[in-house]
Amino acid sequence: MRMRNAIVVGGTGNIGRAVTSRLRAEGLHVVCASEDVTQESSESMRVDVTDEVSVKSLFDRAAASGPLSLLVNCSGFGSFTPIEETSLQDWRRTLDVNLTGTFLCAREAFRQMKAHGGGRIIHIGSVSDHLTLPMNGSYAASKHGVRGLTGVLNEEGKAHAIRATLLSLGAVYTAFWKSRSEFSPADMLSVDDVAECIWEIARKPLHIRVDELRFVPSKGVL
Repeated sequence: MRMRNAIVVGGTGNIGRAVTSRLRAEGLHVVCASEDVTQESSESMRVDVTDEVSVKSLFDRAAASGPLSLLVNCSGFGSFTPIEETSLQDWRRTLDVNLTGTFLCAREAFRQMKAHGGGRIIHIGSVSDHLTLPMNGSYAASKHGVRGLTGVLNEEGKAHAIRATLLSLGAVYTAFWKSRSEFSPADMLSVDDVAECIWEIARKPLHIRVDELRFVPSKGVL
């Protein structure tokens, strides 16, 4: 099946912008979806991933461009505090965005892909989805949940040519790191590295599963 249409959720973030640009360079029609979108078009749509109605609306509107071939979920939120200092508000926000939002988007993508012969779903994970790190309670819980969800999507999708990938990233140099002078961009992945990796997964024929990929800089966990 030839890829034609993609949705990048979290498309206005550092990684999302790079992924959107890379996919468009390959000729895909890409809907850049984000809560930060202010001017909507056929290629730029607003979505609140924590709101079921908003997510359904996004996928319904994007379907006007044709069958969905690819969903890349780059949307994310992080609150990095010790467990004893983690507020319930931050806990809920982290899980709402990272896990519930991922579920809602994956569910709508799955429904459309099943009706049109398959497709790929790529979730951005983290070293926190398989390593135990301090001050990562809510974030790690959300990313471990995405790991489980991705596995179930593969099992339920294998008869329908729907393939899901968990891309577990090490440190990627984004705006988050600019105030942290103790960390060097040279020790991190670039957003273009990540975008290229996503394209390499996305372009694989659907008889190939890429269940999980750990993509980290040469120093590993910083």
